[in-house]
Amino acid sequence: MKTAIKTFILVLLIITVLAACGAQEQEIFDVDFTFNGGKTDLEGATIRYLRETGGQGIHYTGSDQVLGYEMDTVLGDLAMKRIKEVQDNLNCKFDIVYFSDVASSYADYNNFRMNNAIGEYYCDVFCGVSDRFREDMKSGSLMGLSELEEFIDYRNEEKWGRRNILEVLYWEDDVYGLVPMSWPASSVSYQGLTIVNEDLVAAVSAVDPRDYYENGQWTWATFRDCLERYYVQEGSEVKQYALTCQYDGDLAMVYILSNGYRLAEKGPDGNYRSGLHDPRAMTAMNEARDVYGGPLSYTIDINERHIDALNAGNTVIGVLHMSEYLDNLIKVMTNFGVIAWPSGPDVDPGFIAANHMNLERAIVISRFSKNVEATAIAINALYEPFDEYPTSDSVREFLYHTYFFDRRDADMYYDMFLNSQYSYFASDVWNSLFGWLDFTKTPTEYIESNLPAIETYIEKEVAPSKRGMDAVWGE
Repeated sequence: MKTAIKTFILVLLIITVLAACGAQEQEIFDVDFTFNGGKTDLEGATIRYLRETGGQGIHYTGSDQVLGYEMDTVLGDLAMKRIKEVQDNLNCKFDIVYFSDVASSYADYNNFRMNNAIGEYYCDVFCGVSDRFREDMKSGSLMGLSELEEFIDYRNEEKWGRRNILEVLYWEDDVYGLVPMSWPASSVSYQGLTIVNEDLVAAVSAVDPRDYYENGQWTWATFRDCLERYYVQEGSEVKQYALTCQYDGDLAMVYILSNGYRLAEKGPDGNYRSGLHDPRAMTAMNEARDVYGGPLSYTIDINERHIDALNAGNTVIGVLHMSEYLDNLIKVMTNFGVIAWPSGPDVDPGFIAANHMNLERAIVISRFSKNVEATAIAINALYEPFDEYPTSDSVREFLYHTYFFDRRDADMYYDMFLNSQYSYFASDVWNSLFGWLDFTKTPTEYIESNLPAIETYIEKEVAPSKRGMDAVWGE
């Protein structure tokens, strides 16, 4: 009963705040900074910056960090220098508050949301996991970036993230958050990465999948041949499997994405609907089911300990989340390749696809900031590219020299994220990526029984984000 009363009170508070926000004149700001001789002076404004230190992969998670980078490293030193430069040049101060443990993490997100609900200040800017800001975005308690375009160039996709990557942060008519794409190793997070043990490929005198890719031959048909060539059995003992993944759903996911499947597409009537309507989805479903449950199934190892299988050299190819590679394999394997899943017949050769369930480093600005404009100016300056890494090509070079042995691997790793799509974590739409590969129903039966729920979710959650992208980019 107490929970119900609290929920009811919270709803009333949110409604009150929304009404107040709706009555605001969006163009009226409490400007408290000056411009002197072309120099911006924020007049000593303090920017309270709340930042989660958790994350995956190459995101440094220790408490001794600076903006996601480990202290006393090249990037950590650059970040520390940048903070000082912005504070000195703009006459402001960053009050950066880090939090790391799970309990504290949820407490800070909840406190942020509760303060937003009653229109009270909690922080100026928050950097954390993207889907935890969805409700704040919908309620109007985050600043739409179009309201701040005078101060922050949110359409700069190289600096702040491509629109497909930021889909989780769009809603109806605006975008409500960004990711610092120009800062090396600060934003990348996705799944669908394919790792190849190059020593095992050479041992069976087979072609490197990366060579197939470069020649436009890395296709489903070629992959079937690789499954047979890579598999090795001596007597009754399996020496090596051709492919491993943690769940059969991982296999389903890469197959359906590799033939151009989109979770939601705009129909002829202008409304968004499930990509399951697209015949390319059915083609992918049938191919995956035939490979996984057909005559080549013996070459595949569905193994919860798939990382161990790759580390031990018991399998040639593995399907991973990028964090599994960076947290585990890179520390053990010394001769590996990074590749996208082979492309289907309905896309161009070399097609790259992946998906992300979250952005680990989404940056949002509170509508209840003590000085929204000063915050936008300071954050925009803070995340300018480092002089040492001014372009995306230089970021790729950093990745190559730090985490990879072959430039092709660094390029593929980065390009997969750039071409990934938001998969709407823990939703019917996300489940549609893999739920059909359980053999209890045919693909047609799966679509018929699940499509109504998927379409309902698309209308509720996906279409508003798509409309937000259309509004921002004029499409």
